[in-house]
Amino acid sequence: MRKSLVALLLAVALVAPVFAAEKNMWVGGSFGYNSSNNEQHGYTFSTTAWSIEPEFGWTIVDRWDIGLDFAYGEGQNVNSIYGFKIPISIDPWQTGISAKIITVAPFVRYYLAKVAGVDVILKGSIFYSKTEAEFPGGGDTVNVNAYGISIVPIISYSINETWSIGAALNFAELSFLSASSDGDNFTEAKTEQFGFNVNNGSLISVGFSYHF
Repeated sequence: MRKSLVALLLAVALVAPVFAAEKNMWVGGSFGYNSSNNEQHGYTFSTTAWSIEPEFGWTIVDRWDIGLDFAYGEGQNVNSIYGFKIPISIDPWQTGISAKIITVAPFVRYYLAKVAGVDVILKGSIFYSKTEAEFPGGGDTVNVNAYGISIVPIISYSINETWSIGAALNFAELSFLSASSDGDNFTEAKTEQFGFNVNNGSLISVGFSYHF
């Protein structure tokens, strides 16, 4: 096992400078935010969510990239996770349900076109997410495990040879998702969804990338 690890590290050390010399590798990240107001039983509940998503990838052939995403996000006063409905009390002081989510997603990207210096990209991912929802007042903690595939369009602009800025149009994301919970507070124990933006994330994520 130790010899295999050493061999892998040596291979990466030998190959990485070749990619770096051609600026085929990049590191980057994006930030997403979403806020909405919902009215129930005469009360208005404000739901907020944010996420940060570091990314690493490289170009393997013309028009094709591969890479790996990590994401961490939090939400406050949420009332659903991947289609699981969380029962909200009519007492506005008992709606402080919070959620934390961690996601890992290998991906491929295909460059569709370049228009006026702007790249139009399709990004396909296979993802796994783990969400922990905490109920207020020392209530239950429920874990939700989800996995699936998604395809999302990205608009990217190269500021120079090193830096680029991009926006993922999550409202146009096409996804399949399967999720299950380990608690009794949801109306369902398992759900499967197919459609647009079923990840319940922010509508647009904006980020920068550094190419080397």
